Amino acid sequence: MPTLDTCLRSGLAGMWLAYASAAVAQPAAPITPPAQAQTQTEIQAPQTRPRWPISNLLFTSFRGSGDGLHLSFSEDDGRTWQDMGKVFLKPALGSGLMRDPHLTRGPDGVFRLVWTTGWKDKGIGYAASTDLVNWSQQTYLPFFEGVDGTHNAWAPETFYDEATGQYVITWSSDIDGRFAEARSDERMNNRTYYVTTKDFETFSAPKLLIDPGFDHIDTTLIKDGERYIAVFKEGDRQASQQWGAIRWAVADTVLGPYRLMPNPLVSGQRAEGPTLRTQDGKTRLYVDYYADGRYGVFETTDWVNWADVSAEVTVAKGQRHGTVLSAPAWLVREMETAKPSGTPVTVVPAPPAALDGFTADPSIRVFGDTYYIYPTSDKPNWQTTDFSVWSSKNLVDWKREAMILDVANDLGWGKIQAWAPDAIERDGTYYFYFCAEGNIGVATSKSPTGPFVDALGKPLLAKGTGIETNTIDPYPFIDEDGQAYLYYGNGRLGNVVKLKRDMITVDGPVMTIELKDHREGPVVFKRNGQYYFMWSIDDARSPNYRVGWGVAESPLGPVVTPDKDFIVLQRNGPAVGTAHHSVVNVPGTDRWYVAYHRHALPEGGGYQRQTVLARMEFNPDGSIRPMDPMVVPFKPGDVGEPIVNGRGRIAP
Repeated sequence: MPTLDTCLRSGLAGMWLAYASAAVAQPAAPITPPAQAQTQTEIQAPQTRPRWPISNLLFTSFRGSGDGLHLSFSEDDGRTWQDMGKVFLKPALGSGLMRDPHLTRGPDGVFRLVWTTGWKDKGIGYAASTDLVNWSQQTYLPFFEGVDGTHNAWAPETFYDEATGQYVITWSSDIDGRFAEARSDERMNNRTYYVTTKDFETFSAPKLLIDPGFDHIDTTLIKDGERYIAVFKEGDRQASQQWGAIRWAVADTVLGPYRLMPNPLVSGQRAEGPTLRTQDGKTRLYVDYYADGRYGVFETTDWVNWADVSAEVTVAKGQRHGTVLSAPAWLVREMETAKPSGTPVTVVPAPPAALDGFTADPSIRVFGDTYYIYPTSDKPNWQTTDFSVWSSKNLVDWKREAMILDVANDLGWGKIQAWAPDAIERDGTYYFYFCAEGNIGVATSKSPTGPFVDALGKPLLAKGTGIETNTIDPYPFIDEDGQAYLYYGNGRLGNVVKLKRDMITVDGPVMTIELKDHREGPVVFKRNGQYYFMWSIDDARSPNYRVGWGVAESPLGPVVTPDKDFIVLQRNGPAVGTAHHSVVNVPGTDRWYVAYHRHALPEGGGYQRQTVLARMEFNPDGSIRPMDPMVVPFKPGDVGEPIVNGRGRIAP
């Protein structure tokens, strides 16, 4: 149990909380890692509700004539849906309705909701949220208010186009004087229109997106490989009971032109409101049998052969025209018990990732005039086999240099689970420490960009070498007196060994350091004569994965932790799982930055993460100020932190 102890330095009097058992690191005999120190190799046993599912599915809906946003969720790949039993957003603009609600989540972690506000409105509704519970002020987007003869603006949807970095908003409108050759007394004459936007504040002028030659509504877009597919409902001829088919068209770009495909997807049935979900090579089409109060569901792998799986799917009672989308499982669980406040909030987007693709456990270092990040290259279920390095001259612009070590082919003792690397330079040689199959290895190179070669032909620290820990997450540190240390661990205790001058030989027994709530990812650096220790807490798959810290007068501890602001990096808004970090100092300055990972956006989790940067600052007494993962370290146009003649720039 923790007890109060004296502080390490008079300037920090009364501020720190220490563990009585946190004595100077002592040698101890290795023991079996505790059961609670779960490693990344462990797979949870099947349960009714898995502890760490990556995502669930959500289905938007409305009730009656359009009372507001309803949501149901599925934990079994969209076969069984459960209503959440609440209205998450009530309409407050246009004609006061919310029909056909469509949700999408962008790479900034913001959910964008658009909906039909009324049968005869000429614009649509818009609101944003990061948690689907608290929403921005609702905004009426009057796309066709100034266009004479407009009868409606129905079933809007939003599609994020990765190729252009913009959103495409689509909807259906019937406008007098247009497409006269297709006008009929039996049905309306809708076409699909669109605008584009990057910020939902400024929009392009509305343009025609799809004209298949007939009335149609409810257009939804999906990217299928290199092509874009639009699925929509042909208008009904209700007087003669000729029900419009669910049809599709194909284009090479999201803005078309779209080519109508000859064969309908669903025909001869009163179906509307198509929504699509693709996963693992299979596309599922949901349609609303609006006259029967039920849903139809069809599956395909090639868009030619479709299987009717309606009997295998149970939607929530009362489900109406909506959208199927993926959402983090932790968010869905929190939504179940959350109570919408109804008070508008300011929605803040998450900062962009520093590196492209899915990366984690970033080690950030500076060698010469260049910064480097050595991360884990995320692959499904942490089954990673290789390491790469990124470089930057200013911490703003990052370039992937090369693969520097392929454990599947370059090692004789480990082929997979390539995790949590780090690098350090000594005497002109770069030493690369890494994990493979629960071991810690070391490789060398004459360049920070590799390639690196296994230095020993065996692990530096074999699996099981440690005290109440698992042998992962190495962090090298060379003190001012020249002594090198390698910190590591995943478990209750931090572990450390001394290294000989050659950096590839362990010098003495494993020692332990007590670290409050320690889980993994130790980081050690020195500032103003004091040793700072930082580490990650909780499971990497948890949204509450976070960073704690403490200080010591020795690189071997004891480490004392503050009773205020012990946690200095934790979740905020869409930025969650914010930990497993490292620290870099801009040479010749007292400016510090942290590289850490978060769960990837828009869809990610503990197995799919992104590397992000944050500025780390200190209080006058030397304590670390909490960092906000929603604050960008650099604004557009910033020069960043270039290094000239071995020093960073003079701060303005």
